[in-house]
Amino acid sequence: MKFFITGIEGFVGHYLAQELLNNGHQVGGSFIDVPAASDLIDKFKLYQVDLRRPEQIDKALKDFCPQAIFHLAAQSSPALSFKKPQETFEINLIGTVNLLESLRAANDKCRLILVSSCEVYGATDSDKPLSEEQSYNPISPYASSKVFQEITCLQYFRTYGLETLVIRPFPHTGPGQPYSFALPSFARQIAGIEKGRREPVITVGNLAARRDISDVRDVVRAYRLLAEKGHPGEIYNVSSGQAVSMEEALSLMLKMSTVSIKTETDQSLLRPADVPLLWGDPSKLKAETGWNPSFLLKDTLESLLDYWRKQD
Repeated sequence: MKFFITGIEGFVGHYLAQELLNNGHQVGGSFIDVPAASDLIDKFKLYQVDLRRPEQIDKALKDFCPQAIFHLAAQSSPALSFKKPQETFEINLIGTVNLLESLRAANDKCRLILVSSCEVYGATDSDKPLSEEQSYNPISPYASSKVFQEITCLQYFRTYGLETLVIRPFPHTGPGQPYSFALPSFARQIAGIEKGRREPVITVGNLAARRDISDVRDVVRAYRLLAEKGHPGEIYNVSSGQAVSMEEALSLMLKMSTVSIKTETDQSLLRPADVPLLWGDPSKLKAETGWNPSFLLKDTLESLLDYWRKQD
């Protein structure tokens, strides 16, 4: 198949592009305002696209003619969304509407796989894994933008018959994830301390939060399987089915360190509102695709730490 990935230059986009290529698919994609990574240029057909510019979307899709699109491009930071709510909605919601309208105007049989977020569930009183039937309860502008993304994509399925389906990934990490996210931030700080470049103290945010954490390589495999086997109009969790506290995850990484390290809470890293527990039920994904995770959390965190140890 011919797949197009919006946001191909991002952390997950890189891994997804390679997963599709490894399984015999053709791949193209879009980046926005930075040169596409050199490791992608020779492998894939790339387009500079700002989703807020419909004419750029139209031009890229008409040239590449994809059979399916993974829509990853987004303002993806809940923390940043509190500071830039307008920009978050412009990119995430209006950009998605522009993409949908481009597909509708083209009148081609092209499947759209929206990569949403488990953040749409927000804070719940459930102490069990969340299924796709759980109601929305967003507590950040980012999460709200994702809710409206989902509703709009499914509306285009019901109204216009566009083959849209929604994926809700739970937290995932791996080598290459930016250190603006918690786990790579921990890994980067540990690596810096081991090299003698930092004091032996890690600054942290809310360590009490419990998260269902997957390896990015397992996640992109789930994306590919859902593109091949998922059903339009449906929503799918992508999660490990296990939840750990951020304190437990950090503890695992500290045990891998070659030096003794203390932790210190940085108030600036605390969100105005945070979700105590994000724990997903992947039963639907497993039943319809046969997917199962391949990586243990310990191995994922070890590979993340090793990645940062190799950085300058």
